Amino acid sequence: MEWYQSEILWSLIKILVLFFLIITGAGYYTLMERKGAGYFQLRYGPNRAGIWGIFQPLADGIKFLLKQETLPKHVDVYLFLLAPAISVITAVLLWSTIPFTPLIDLPFEVLGKSQVALQVLNPGSGILLLFAISSLSVYGVMLAGWSSNNKYSLLGAVRSTAQMISYELSLSLSIIGVIMMAGHFDLYRIIEAQNENGWFFLSVPGFLGFFVFIVALFAETNRLPFDLAEAESELVVGFHTEYGAFKFALFFVAEYMNMITVSFLTVILFFGGWNIPFFLRDMVSGMWWGPLVGVLFFVFKAMFFMFLFIWVRWSLPRFRYDQLMNIGWKYLLPMALIQIFMAGIYLYLK
Repeated sequence: MEWYQSEILWSLIKILVLFFLIITGAGYYTLMERKGAGYFQLRYGPNRAGIWGIFQPLADGIKFLLKQETLPKHVDVYLFLLAPAISVITAVLLWSTIPFTPLIDLPFEVLGKSQVALQVLNPGSGILLLFAISSLSVYGVMLAGWSSNNKYSLLGAVRSTAQMISYELSLSLSIIGVIMMAGHFDLYRIIEAQNENGWFFLSVPGFLGFFVFIVALFAETNRLPFDLAEAESELVVGFHTEYGAFKFALFFVAEYMNMITVSFLTVILFFGGWNIPFFLRDMVSGMWWGPLVGVLFFVFKAMFFMFLFIWVRWSLPRFRYDQLMNIGWKYLLPMALIQIFMAGIYLYLK
């Protein structure tokens, strides 16, 4: 057997490539947010570390690594250290199920296949596995607040746990219409279904599902206007009040990883993934560089939603906690159920 026929080798290559993309993407997403905040507030963002501040993420990473690690005496040590690890591990695992590229033709067969995609795992129930992994991230937040033995941290963890559990229901229901219209749980096949039938966003149930999905994502990722778990005016910084140095960096990086992940997921479920829109599809059809153009469109569409997180953060005020829960239970949940009913009618009449 040739060396390039090793399944373990190809899996390791995919894992290393994705891990590099995760760390680099999360680092430069922080720079994108800080630059965006500067433009929104009519000031300069980071502009000292390299040209246009391009080395600022590297400088931040070195700073976090070199800062002195502290461990408060009153914390539960094992759970205190475990919490940030859970958050970043779940964030990394989510990337393993995302199909970042279409199937690419190879000049030789690998493991009996002449095509390969940048995706570590391709289970038939990819969307279910992704949501199962994402639901575990709440344990990192909950354990961080509990183990810190701090009233601000505990209140932030309770808020965040209630918020994530409440909005996970609407988030899960919002994709059922997509699954019904695609007829698959496989993320790759969901993209292919949109290639054949058009983007789900353009259908009535798809549009309503997208609206519920995108609002629930802001609550799931603890971003403004739903960042009640980190309300500085009340809770200092919430569940990670006692964390510093590299342990805080893990929470910080996990948050930005999750925002990148859900941006790609939004494009996959509602905007056709790497499918090229309109007349451009015919222009690249049959060309060897067609898949590359598709990947560029995929990234471009995802970057719009990454920018949307920044735009909303620096444009809208924070909701009160009772308003947050009312939106989740009294508005989003009924809308999610209605879009499932509408998806059934859409499929019946189709």
